[in-house]
Amino acid sequence: MNNIIILICLGSICGFFTGFTGISTTGLILAGLSLFNVISDYQTIMGTVLYILIFPVTIISAWQFYINKKINFFVGNILLVSMLVGLYFGSYLVLNSKFKINDKLIKYTTSFIALSMGIYFFISAYYSK
Repeated sequence: MNNIIILICLGSICGFFTGFTGISTTGLILAGLSLFNVISDYQTIMGTVLYILIFPVTIISAWQFYINKKINFFVGNILLVSMLVGLYFGSYLVLNSKFKINDKLIKYTTSFIALSMGIYFFISAYYSK
């Protein structure tokens, strides 16, 4: 049950920031699944992310992960639906004029996310076996 709540929160937050900044959720989902250890095998994390981004860009590589049984469809489906919700609210916040979100705030948010992901993956790689 805890993993489902984590997945819903992760998908919603990543979808929100994608709608808010326009950056892809790929790095965010990779980092989130790895950080919260929802899936322990990194290749399965990659396959699951490719699954949720399947149409139309990643279908060939997602197929390769599928035939090697490296996709967790349960996790992917929860992330997919919750990301759609987050995407709606993130884009609504940015596009709604009453919130007065300017380009500077969006760029700072994007740079903070990218920097945080870079630091996380660098540390993760350093401590990998």
